[in-house]
Amino acid sequence: MFQSPRMVSYQVHDLKKARDWYSAILETAPVLDTPISCVFSIGDCSMALVPERDKRGGDSGGVVYWNVDDIDAAYRRLVEAGAESVAEITLLMTRSRIARLRDPFGNVIGIISASQKKTSVEDRPSESALTVAFFRALATYDRREEIRGPDNLAELFLADEGKKSLKDPGVPEWMIKQSTGPYEYFIARTAYGDSIFRQALRDRVPQIVCLGAGYDTRPYRFQALIEGTRVFELDALPTQQRKRQLLNKANVVAPPQLVFVSINFEKEMPAEVLSKAGFDRNQKTLFVWEGVTYYLTPEAVDATLAFIRDNSAGGSTICFDYMVQAPDMASRHGVKAIYEAWRKIYSSEHVQFGIDEGSLERFLLQRGFRLLENLTTEQIENRFLTLKDGTLAGRVLALFNIAYAETVPTADGRR
Repeated sequence: MFQSPRMVSYQVHDLKKARDWYSAILETAPVLDTPISCVFSIGDCSMALVPERDKRGGDSGGVVYWNVDDIDAAYRRLVEAGAESVAEITLLMTRSRIARLRDPFGNVIGIISASQKKTSVEDRPSESALTVAFFRALATYDRREEIRGPDNLAELFLADEGKKSLKDPGVPEWMIKQSTGPYEYFIARTAYGDSIFRQALRDRVPQIVCLGAGYDTRPYRFQALIEGTRVFELDALPTQQRKRQLLNKANVVAPPQLVFVSINFEKEMPAEVLSKAGFDRNQKTLFVWEGVTYYLTPEAVDATLAFIRDNSAGGSTICFDYMVQAPDMASRHGVKAIYEAWRKIYSSEHVQFGIDEGSLERFLLQRGFRLLENLTTEQIENRFLTLKDGTLAGRVLALFNIAYAETVPTADGRR
């Protein structure tokens, strides 16, 4: 299971002073220098300096991180053998995945993956969903009141390292400045989705279905408005299990109108699993499809839209975002960087689908939907990122648009 040591982590009470000291000793500059970690490359290994943790947890001093081929399997094997989790598997800024466990003798073992097996969201919790949860949690620390994030539950889903980084003075502000484009986009997407979700509840829409719900918290944040609406959260089992476990651990009670529906996206159809969970195809429904379409094949997108069209009452709606395709897209704001991040990070979630710029209305009509609203990059910025003084808080990632559509009624009035 263990291969060679790959990284040694030292805790320091003054990260800047330690960085300067080790720079002089090693006669080299760090390869990564941030307010939450400083990493030096030493031969085939690396040395990380991190701020001192709370020593009461018994996780203090240095930790050796052993290289493993399959970190998910290694983590499970250690837990099954009696090791206790100290920090669950999480992504590093260096694109590796790490975890810490305590052996039965009190020693802390670090494991780190040099490479990732090709897996899917059926094998482990979605890493893209965790990234989005981190951005939503980060947004709650934004000093700009006009765009501060409302999701006070998102932090529950973060690994220990992510939670700690948000508590360090100055770190959230530094992270916001570093992530120009994706951060602003997720703020806007959350705000738009919130408005659609709330309005559906106020309109007493009988059903809301969250397709690929991830770590969405709207049923919890808006439960006072739910009343008679039934909310179905549809997602792969590993992500859904982790979400429910963390909410239960935090004593966050699910509203009685919420129904969790697990699905194997590779083998099961949404219509089948939703029907078994009590979904009524004859009722008007809002479908929320956030952060999903670009990871699907074109065939899977068509199948999902056909399911919505054929399994909901007239006037049902869908809120979704999609990747825009254009010849010059790679040169637009933030796009080149996000392409590279996708390639390195999400080995289990491959980007596969997009819609040509300017063709969304035609695309939807061909599939039985009428476009109600399509927010372009500029519209997203103006609506959700304008500060009180009239300036923009930032620019959004140019790769995505957000859409809202409804099923087109047929001659019999059903759709």
